[in-house]
Amino acid sequence: MTRDACAATSNGGGRRLVVVAAFDVVSFTALVEADEERVLAAWRALRGDIDPLIAAGGGRIFKALGDGLLVEFTSPVEATRTALIVQETTARTAAGQDAAVRLEMRCAIHMGEVTVEGTDLLGDGINIVSRLQAHAPVGGVLVSAAVMDLISGRLSQPIEELGPLTLRNMSRPVHAYAVGPKAPGSRTDPRTGAIDSFQRRRPSIAVLPFVDQAEDEGASWFSDGLVEAIIAALACLPELIVISRSSVLRYRGQAHDPERVRRELAVRYMLTGSVRRDGAPESGRVRLSAELCDCETGTAIWSDRFAGAAADLFQLQDELSARVVTTIAPQVQESELRRVLKKHPESLDAYESVLRGLDLLYRVEDDPWAKALPLFERAMALDPSYASAYALAATCHGERFYEGTSPDPTADQMEAERLSRLALSYDRFDPLALSLCGHIRSWLFHDYDHAIELFDRALAANPSAAIAWLRSSATFSYIGETREARRRVEIGLRLSPYDAHVFFSYGLAALAAYADGDYLEAASWGRRSMALNPRFVGNLRFLAASLAARGQFKEAHEVGRALLRVNPTFSARKFAAGHAFKDAEKRRLFGEHLVMAGLPE
Repeated sequence: MTRDACAATSNGGGRRLVVVAAFDVVSFTALVEADEERVLAAWRALRGDIDPLIAAGGGRIFKALGDGLLVEFTSPVEATRTALIVQETTARTAAGQDAAVRLEMRCAIHMGEVTVEGTDLLGDGINIVSRLQAHAPVGGVLVSAAVMDLISGRLSQPIEELGPLTLRNMSRPVHAYAVGPKAPGSRTDPRTGAIDSFQRRRPSIAVLPFVDQAEDEGASWFSDGLVEAIIAALACLPELIVISRSSVLRYRGQAHDPERVRRELAVRYMLTGSVRRDGAPESGRVRLSAELCDCETGTAIWSDRFAGAAADLFQLQDELSARVVTTIAPQVQESELRRVLKKHPESLDAYESVLRGLDLLYRVEDDPWAKALPLFERAMALDPSYASAYALAATCHGERFYEGTSPDPTADQMEAERLSRLALSYDRFDPLALSLCGHIRSWLFHDYDHAIELFDRALAANPSAAIAWLRSSATFSYIGETREARRRVEIGLRLSPYDAHVFFSYGLAALAAYADGDYLEAASWGRRSMALNPRFVGNLRFLAASLAARGQFKEAHEVGRALLRVNPTFSARKFAAGHAFKDAEKRRLFGEHLVMAGLPE
């Protein structure tokens, strides 16, 4: 079962794409020459400590050298996390040794094609990582650009760009980055390397081993797989820092003390749970209980129970993990928002400014965009490379233009264009930024191909990104692929049923149904959206048009009047003529329906 979107190909022969980490002991030859017996004993002892860590992180040691290791991983994220844990363990061991036997390592990680010969890996990819490790900081980790592209935004460690490095006996330079507390210029405390400005900007969570209440005491494979699936799914969320599975295994069988977990793992939240299987494997039930705890206060903020048939345990494992994740993400964001709203605005950092701005978006009040925009601008000032802040600011300008409430439509349109391009330049793999910018390219600039490319990138980075499924549905509505539009909005709603802005999602469902000519369904979704936010103009337009198309003129006129109260200057035919529908006849018909709803031409 796949556990990471970045997983390499299968373990067959020939050539394949792999992630390889190269570890090397610094000055090993000189140390052995001075005191061979003690140094070799120290190396064997260190291997006893780090080999299990490598295995727990999904690594396979395919070559053990006299003074180093070559390790294959399936995930660049797990490879980097494991390498950092190995370096922390090595540093702790070295702290208690005298200089004659003190071992320090360098590590480099690269992803590339290799040739498979039995259990060994050979070729250019191996040569590159072996040469790269010589450039790594002592006690630190260096990664190639191929790896950085896939771990960007998913690790809570200092990162320093080293630029193109010239490698021995290789004709082309390799762009590299130092990662972790040993990165040059890093001010991170090595005792708490996970705590840096990036982590303070985002909430962090540890998913502790679940208790398996199976009658067979050793049968914990199901709960272990469930925890692994939950960690892998949560790790795809850019708004969360998720502690790796290898770091939480030591808590198995122990009482879960929130203060201890907070102190040792530097996390704000922890997820605990238990699994129980009742009855025969082919006809029984599996029951899961889970609890989310705020480690800073020691209080439970959410708990729930889930159950399913045990006939297909692997399918059930996926279903349970998906249900937990889709519930956890909104709970964490809601908890974070409550925490932020207790603080004075002057004390907010970039992430918290974005949270406060998100809370203001789509509120049932006049011009929420103007109130949210300064918070996103503040986030950009505090963190000039915060892609999501730029994308959200671009959305504010775009929405003011699109809803007809802009004091300067041309300026808002130009600013939406500028900020969305900046967002993409700062983080090419942030699903939120990619989704928002894709939506802007589509409905504001009618650049459908580029929009779909951005949505594809968002879903490649996180296949469970509800916002990517939902926003992309609008683009498929615009270009007339309405079956795909309705499929995507259905997936998005299933992935994010508790979104505070679910009325926006209902509006997208109404759009997809309207574009498909299903006016009954469109009106149904439109009513649900209006009940939650009666001032959301984007929905009111399609609700009014859908009702008019069905001949329900009295209700259509009521919705039209509600729209005009929010946007008194609305012009039906002018708006429809500039709408994002690609087909001119669809735009004309949209205008007719709006006029039939009593809106001024």
